[in-house]
Amino acid sequence: MQVTSSSIIRAGSLFDKFAFLFSYGIWWRYQWLRKRAVRYRDQQGKTFSQGRSILPLVCRLSSVNRSHFEASSDQVRRLSEMYLAHRFDLLGSGWVRVFHGMSCRGLEERRFDMGVSVTPDRGGRWLAGRVSQENLETAQELWRLVDEGYDPIDWHLDFKSGYRWSPTLWYRDVPIPPAEGADVKVPWELSRMQHLPILALAYGFSKGGVEGFKDPAIYASEFRNQVLDFIATNPPRFGVNWHYAMEVGIRAANWLVAYDLFQAYGAEFDPDFETAFRRSIYEHGRHIVENLEWHPELRTNHYLANVVGLLFIATYLPRTKETDAWLAFSVQELVEEVKHQFYPEGANFEASTCYHRLSAEMVTCATALVLGLPEEKRDALKAYNHRSIRGFPKLNPAPLPHYFLSGTDRMIPFPPWYIERVERMAEFTMHLTKPNGRVAQIGDNDSGRFLKVGTGYRVLSAKEARERYSNLEGYAGLPDHVEYLDEDHLDHGSLVAGIDALFGRDTPGKGEGSETVASGLARSFAKGILLPSFRKTGEEEMAGKIRVGDNLGYQIRLREFLSVPGTISLEHKIPVQGGGLLQDLALYAYPDFGIFVYRTKRLFLAIRCGSIGQNGIGGHAHNDQLSIELNVDGGDWITDPGTYLYTPLPERRDEYRSVRAHFAPRLGDKEPGHMDPGLFRLGDEAKGKCVYFHEDGFIGMHKGYGIPLYRFVSINEDSISVVESCDGVAPDSNFGIGFTEFRKSAPPFSPGYGLRLLEHQ
Repeated sequence: MQVTSSSIIRAGSLFDKFAFLFSYGIWWRYQWLRKRAVRYRDQQGKTFSQGRSILPLVCRLSSVNRSHFEASSDQVRRLSEMYLAHRFDLLGSGWVRVFHGMSCRGLEERRFDMGVSVTPDRGGRWLAGRVSQENLETAQELWRLVDEGYDPIDWHLDFKSGYRWSPTLWYRDVPIPPAEGADVKVPWELSRMQHLPILALAYGFSKGGVEGFKDPAIYASEFRNQVLDFIATNPPRFGVNWHYAMEVGIRAANWLVAYDLFQAYGAEFDPDFETAFRRSIYEHGRHIVENLEWHPELRTNHYLANVVGLLFIATYLPRTKETDAWLAFSVQELVEEVKHQFYPEGANFEASTCYHRLSAEMVTCATALVLGLPEEKRDALKAYNHRSIRGFPKLNPAPLPHYFLSGTDRMIPFPPWYIERVERMAEFTMHLTKPNGRVAQIGDNDSGRFLKVGTGYRVLSAKEARERYSNLEGYAGLPDHVEYLDEDHLDHGSLVAGIDALFGRDTPGKGEGSETVASGLARSFAKGILLPSFRKTGEEEMAGKIRVGDNLGYQIRLREFLSVPGTISLEHKIPVQGGGLLQDLALYAYPDFGIFVYRTKRLFLAIRCGSIGQNGIGGHAHNDQLSIELNVDGGDWITDPGTYLYTPLPERRDEYRSVRAHFAPRLGDKEPGHMDPGLFRLGDEAKGKCVYFHEDGFIGMHKGYGIPLYRFVSINEDSISVVESCDGVAPDSNFGIGFTEFRKSAPPFSPGYGLRLLEHQ
């Protein structure tokens, strides 16, 4: 039986389902035994690939249009200065220089002092004890390729808390989390090396004669040295940075994009570096294939990152029997995961607007890459050996299904529904973006990105940054007067720009730097091939047409609910001076995601009501049913607080997930969804449901407190009315929450993982 990645869902009979589960169980047991054998093998010998000769990479950006990136030159110059100095600002760390033996500030009074300073020597003797003994000789050979005077980066360090993971541990033995206050996401984020494409752009600007940049050779050398530094100190399958295939895939993609940009701008690297780089890219691919984060029922952004990372690797590596199968597998699974992880409305299934961005960004990059595949790579999708991919999910026999690209005679591996869903991904982000350019923050936000070439920054002084962010208390990484680049994690304009580029559209606001870089890369990868829009000219978006419930009138329904004997209600009035709140009213609904939006000339109002995501797991959802985000005249009045942290401080994780952190109905100290199952599970007791959604108002309900609880929201000319109603609640139960109480009780606003504003803005 040929089993595909979603056979358990699509199986047409009980026998098919039983056969799948039986074969999957055998495979799972085999994998468990295999990993034990691999662990023993890796601890007894070298894990660097030996004697493999890889032909030159198949670069994709040889005809890159430099004008696409010109608007970002000032930002690239500022960022490249930081990266040349090995300064990184990740997950709320502030801009700090990362090196071996550095002293770290700690995380909320939890501090580790585990790093040891090193004195790098030319022969690599300093690596003894820092890589496994069996890999030491190869690591030293690699280190000897690094330029003399280069100061190595500590890739294994949480440079916020000071905790350092042992680089000699086998990757499956790495403890996560190892201790309270230690955040594994810090070394992972650093080792994604998403700063390298910025160095490549800086090289291009320097070669083009743009003022303010250093000699181009400096940027090329830094890229070369950092890659060699990482390869030498992170042998395959050892250390924290090989733990998840997601991190491996994102890192490989960023290496390849940076390398390709350097090549496009005329950089040349020495043969020894080329050999080491190609071999490591191959090792990254092998690691992904052997450690896929796939599950028959629940697959998330992790598996999508596996697929897209492997797609980049298979696209750039020369054709072989193995890489042809990788390419076909990644394209097959890309299509499958867009169907699995994105609703037909275009929204991602993880109940988070920021995870929507991460996943949609991966899909955008992958789609562009496949559209522009050279002919020889397209041929690989028709003549691969499907048996080269073992285990689950299965690669279907050749050829992959292809479809005519509308209006052309070109065949592509994307069906029409796929193209429509990609276009709707951008619409979702556009409709959830407030007038201030920031997306409504629903669910978790870990600041995750795939390629960070399209990112908005504000220029502050270091003093202003310390005053703005509570997590920078005690920060001394930069003097008061020095420029501090503050990343705007809620500016998702680059995602919309990238998708618009695939459809040949200009993005509103284009020309501000981040959007043009994202659209420029998408165009360059796609080689000018455009996707057809599913909408007819002038046709309204699907989300703008949806209404819920018979249009009997909001006020009539409200009176009916409140007239039921025993009903208890509470009303909040939010006055807005100046009136005119209903001018240019537009409505957008995403019922699968669970978000309903009212937009007018002065107002943005989003109401959260629906699924907790991930097929009911709720790993990135919050207890935010019936909560609202409100923006008036471009200013945030009511906002979701964000995330702040995941595993290092579990109590902070729950504080930001709690109903108390959201402008949502409360009932005493109860939570509408249990948080006991774990940091990445949420009880699905609430089951939010939209009852009514029309121009005159919104009605939603949930059962998270054991009884039906309703929230009624309406917009008037000079106010917003919010009414909460339920049946049989005792007077002393602290029912409801007022706007003032919400402002006082909500945790500090976190517009990105690890960041907390001093004031809830």
